[in-house]
Amino acid sequence: MKKNIALLCLMFVVIQASAQFNLMGKILNYTGKEDLVVNIPLVYGFHKENSISIPVAKNGTFNITLPTETQNFVSLIFQRQFYTLLITRNKNLTASINENNKNLELLSGTALLENKLLQKINIMENPAFMEEQAAHLYGGLNFTELNAKLIQPYLAKRDEKIDIITASKISLKNKKLIISEVKYLAYNYLNDFARTQLNNKPAIDSMIINLFDNSIIKPEIFPAGLQYYSFADNYLRYLETKAFLKIKKDNIKPTEPIPYYGISLDSANVVVKKYGKPYWRWVGSTKNFPEPVTEQYTYQQIINLYYDKDLRQMAALSEVFKKRFPQSKFNQEIDQKVNSLRQMLAQNESNTDIVVLKDYDKIQSVYDVIAKYKGKVVYLDVWGTWCGPCKEELKFMPQLKSAFTNKDVIFLYLDMDEEDRDAIWKEFIKVNGLTGVHFRKNRQTIAPLWKELLADAQDKAEYYPQYFIFDKEGKVAVSKALRPSDKEALYQQINSVLVH
Repeated sequence: MKKNIALLCLMFVVIQASAQFNLMGKILNYTGKEDLVVNIPLVYGFHKENSISIPVAKNGTFNITLPTETQNFVSLIFQRQFYTLLITRNKNLTASINENNKNLELLSGTALLENKLLQKINIMENPAFMEEQAAHLYGGLNFTELNAKLIQPYLAKRDEKIDIITASKISLKNKKLIISEVKYLAYNYLNDFARTQLNNKPAIDSMIINLFDNSIIKPEIFPAGLQYYSFADNYLRYLETKAFLKIKKDNIKPTEPIPYYGISLDSANVVVKKYGKPYWRWVGSTKNFPEPVTEQYTYQQIINLYYDKDLRQMAALSEVFKKRFPQSKFNQEIDQKVNSLRQMLAQNESNTDIVVLKDYDKIQSVYDVIAKYKGKVVYLDVWGTWCGPCKEELKFMPQLKSAFTNKDVIFLYLDMDEEDRDAIWKEFIKVNGLTGVHFRKNRQTIAPLWKELLADAQDKAEYYPQYFIFDKEGKVAVSKALRPSDKEALYQQINSVLVH
């Protein structure tokens, strides 16, 4: 009996171990200077936290087993070059990368056909309309002109790729999955173009609405690919655009339900103010998406908040998620991550290296603060807890501070948040362990500080985040300093001020 149990356990281990994907190969002309990395999204989007470093031998060979429950589109990354691969449970692939020309050659394996196809159609091909000159070429066109000159030609190219996929010899399941990705990727590129390249608001709204009005929200295959979930995210933004145009057109009162959301504008404002945009998108997803899509999509939103160390928003969204999906396979991980942020908050409650200035509401000038640190270089970060790019940059702060340990550099944070977010701001800096000096202003009281900061800058825009370097005499040395994510380039900027 014991032998049978042992045999069953061994079989289970073998089955579990085989439910993976094996990637192997060689980097030709390998110099050993840069890492080989694979990024495996949880659901969708690129997050560096999902990157796995692939060990490479001195002769350039590599061999790694990657986790996958079913199938994943992943990014293989070498020297800033991204290669899209489709990894499937129990399959394998052998490839080579030439370091000299960055060429990826797919050589053999049970996953060869589908990945050769991805290469053939250049699945992640960046459209010409997303290049820098696009705003000049298309920015001022109306929707009719855009449809004729840009949208229809691009969709024709998309359909050519679909024809190639349909005619291929890969499995029917993989055909459906890859065709779905190609379709939803087209929506995502066109959405990004409309929102980033156009400067004509009516054209933006017309393009977004015409684009998504004819879209199919139910995924054509499930589990869906990562481009579908990016589409779902864009679809919720489309619903916002459409809803608010309808509110204006039909003169819907603030106390009446918003179309597609089922709650009033007054309630929506309270939700966004208290719990953030992810909670608002939760409302939209529960009203419009199939349940399995809402579960997967919201799980990614919750994990995004974890990456941002935004405990307040994460806890609120996690609570409603677990009520809606009490049996979700994600619940245990979500609980662990929420508790880890709560532990960080508890650990930093008494952290004396996190300094909140007293009577910060009475500060009239940024120079009144800078004057306290005469003899030191001050790196000022102007940010807000509501600002996504601001929070992304905060992830690079530990590395920046490490580069200036025991040096005469002060890290000063000027937060712009309204009075009713004061507690949220203080909690956020503690959860994130933001050592340094902090003070807060609201939208009105920060205005005179912006005038001071931008007085000698050619670019007077009050955008977030923004960074400034003050010299040891308390004067602005760099009015448009680099971001923490610029790493070495920023370190050189600060060092150049330090030595003077």
